[in-house]
Amino acid sequence: MNGKSCDYGVVSAHDSAVPPSSPSPRWTKPSPSWKKSTAEELKDTFHRFGHAKKSTYTRAYEACEAFFAETGQMPTIDTIRPIIGVNSPSTISSAIKAWKNALSQTIKKDQGVLPGVPACLTDTVNSLWQQALTEARRIFNERYDELQAQQTTLAAKEEILNEESARIQQLLHLSEQKFQDEIAYLKKEIERLTSDSRLLTEQTERYRSLATEVEKENAVIKETIKQEQDKVQRLEIQYDKEHDWALMRIEEEKDHHRQQTQQEMLRLQGETTRSKQNLDLLQAKFDRMLKQNNANRDSISELERSISDEKLTMAKLTLNEAKLQKELNNKTERIRTLLNKTNKKRG
Repeated sequence: MNGKSCDYGVVSAHDSAVPPSSPSPRWTKPSPSWKKSTAEELKDTFHRFGHAKKSTYTRAYEACEAFFAETGQMPTIDTIRPIIGVNSPSTISSAIKAWKNALSQTIKKDQGVLPGVPACLTDTVNSLWQQALTEARRIFNERYDELQAQQTTLAAKEEILNEESARIQQLLHLSEQKFQDEIAYLKKEIERLTSDSRLLTEQTERYRSLATEVEKENAVIKETIKQEQDKVQRLEIQYDKEHDWALMRIEEEKDHHRQQTQQEMLRLQGETTRSKQNLDLLQAKFDRMLKQNNANRDSISELERSISDEKLTMAKLTLNEAKLQKELNNKTERIRTLLNKTNKKRG
């Protein structure tokens, strides 16, 4: 009965009560406010009437009686301890048990009849008390059924939540495993990319140094090309000047050679003409000498020798003419070659 209200209602030790066999509604815990009001008032009352000089057991026993009369609740160790101001659970528990036994003996002795109260009033009170107990039992049963239904619903919801929690835990485990795999993969990718980035950085530095060297070489090559272009330009200017001079010299040599050739040809033609004239004269003379019937062999021999000399001279003149013609052809071919080279350089 510790912590629960009495089945007999709110009555004092000298009041009438319902027999113990009657069922009672579920006990409702008293409001905690009595700790600051009722308990303090009872404690003040105890000290005011000199109860502080009594033994702990006596004070606990009297506190049970006062607490029950004041609140209608069954006393407990927690409710009696602050009233008497002593923390002695064993003594307080013994006093509570003795007080409950005395209350039970009083109820059995009185048989539910209160002194000075008419029997018809007692029957009416008992009837009202039974009705109150029946209504309280019905309300309790309805509330209990509602609580059972709520508990069943909550149990079903709890089972669903447990299943959902298990499923979520499994998904979390799978997701965590997946994330761990992805993290491991990403770490490997980061390491690979870092290595690639390092290699690319090294290659970039090498390429940058190579580009710097190439730029220097290009600058040197550009300077060399510029110098060569200037040199070629100077050579072209010099070539143009020399070419013009060479053409002028070629023309002069051609004119000079032409004049010499013409003079030589005129000279050869004159000599040929003279040779032919001499040949005609000699032939005439030979003819005359032949007509003279070889009058004089010595003269004929001399004439023959003269003719041979003239022929030899004629042959020499012809040979010289051929040589001069060959030289003229060579010089003409050389001039043509120079002209072709000049045209090619200009082209």
